[in-house]
Amino acid sequence: MKKNRSITIRRSIQIIFLALFVLTVLQATYPFRPWIPPELFLWANPLTALVTQLAGRFFDPIFLIALLALLSPFVFGRAFCGWICPLGTTIDISDRYIAKKKYPSTRKYRPIKTIILFTMILFAVFGIQLSWLMDPLPILWRSIGIPGMAFFFLLSDTVLNGFYNAGIFPDTVLNIQDNISAYLFPVSTPRFPMLLLPFMTILGILLLSRISRRFWCRNLCPLGALLGLLSKFSPLQRAVKEESCTSCSVCLKKCKMDAIEDDFYSTEKSECIFCLNCGKDCPADAITYKFQSPKTMRSSTDLTRRSFIGAGATALFGSGLFSLNALNPSKTDRCIRPPGSLHEDDFMERCIRCGECVRICATSGGCLQMSFLETGLEGLMTPISKYRIGYCEYNCNLCGQICPTKAIQPLDLKEKQKLKVGIALFLKDRCIPFRLHENCIVCEEHCPLPEKAIKLEEKEFTDPETGEIRMVSYPYIEPDLCTGCGICENKCPLEGEAGIIVTREGEERF
Repeated sequence: MKKNRSITIRRSIQIIFLALFVLTVLQATYPFRPWIPPELFLWANPLTALVTQLAGRFFDPIFLIALLALLSPFVFGRAFCGWICPLGTTIDISDRYIAKKKYPSTRKYRPIKTIILFTMILFAVFGIQLSWLMDPLPILWRSIGIPGMAFFFLLSDTVLNGFYNAGIFPDTVLNIQDNISAYLFPVSTPRFPMLLLPFMTILGILLLSRISRRFWCRNLCPLGALLGLLSKFSPLQRAVKEESCTSCSVCLKKCKMDAIEDDFYSTEKSECIFCLNCGKDCPADAITYKFQSPKTMRSSTDLTRRSFIGAGATALFGSGLFSLNALNPSKTDRCIRPPGSLHEDDFMERCIRCGECVRICATSGGCLQMSFLETGLEGLMTPISKYRIGYCEYNCNLCGQICPTKAIQPLDLKEKQKLKVGIALFLKDRCIPFRLHENCIVCEEHCPLPEKAIKLEEKEFTDPETGEIRMVSYPYIEPDLCTGCGICENKCPLEGEAGIIVTREGEERF
């Protein structure tokens, strides 16, 4: 009974932290009045704190929160992975439906996660921040916050529309639809062109359980590797009463992390996540957990000298590959970053591709989207403005408020309204007044500035075919006033490319 109670407590704590994580995602919405910071788990992530600050050569006191997770292995071992990590809990839940009953051993792959960890750190030394690629918490945040919320909205909307069309409680159905839409996406329905990559990432992590239970945690997770290295010094360990053990091998077969050695007594401390399953399943009640001298239990690191040299060589040549990348976002005049962004190199070093800015922008304009290769290989999944999808709302400064690493600096609303992220220009071979000599003042009408950055100049036009004389309003830009918000490009009535576009000319970065 006591064993079952311990398992119940552990599972309850897992669910609580997963629910708390989802709640932080739900807080990223307009109007932005969070009672739990959406950045909380990312601030408390030691891998994000270490690699981002090392790559960006900066220190932010907010990341001191990560010390709680970083120091916990010295006392509790790698329990963070088994009790708190929301991605680990998600994997445990999916394992119930995906995992097979029998698995071959995957211990030969175990050193990979340590190699990934040291490669990330070495990349950071060279000024390239890659924690976003394999860090479990940013992966889960962008997976739930962007494709997760979008799919939930699509699914719920489809189901509720079915009820409405069938005449089943239509008033109630409409109220539910309005409430879901108002909370998740209060301005417009979600439009995310770059859903496939984050969706395939999380799906791939979950499907790895077809190879072994918690394959990601065992062999690939760099955060698990970091906590595992520190847990080698923990005094807490699984202990076996040798006189009671019957060598039935139940614990060895049940261990989801493959941390128990073939003698059934020894445990690899850096792999044990203290899930307590082996103690619950032991028919002889021979397994306990206790504190003892850590000196007698240290084990060698998984990283050999050859692996360390390989990680260093990969970081060295990889950093060179990124610098030689032909698609350089700083050379692309259509790569518009969020208002308040750091200069491009600093922005790249800090941005962890968590998707928080994209998520919150989707509820107030849909301007920010995750980039693909238009920003180069190094800029994959960084936020850029896609003005044909959405515009930068004049009265919104949420992206800077929510960025966990301050790659986007928080700005006062009045400061943000004056900040220039680019400048609009007319494509005269596309714009209706210049091409067809017909009136179209959509861009001027929608310009949000009180003094209007788009102005109209009336000129007389004589139709060469009919000889008809008419007055046409030709728009033009006041460069000193335009902030590059993109509403003109977004609202342009032309199909395909707009008759007015925004470029990075004159952008102001921090």
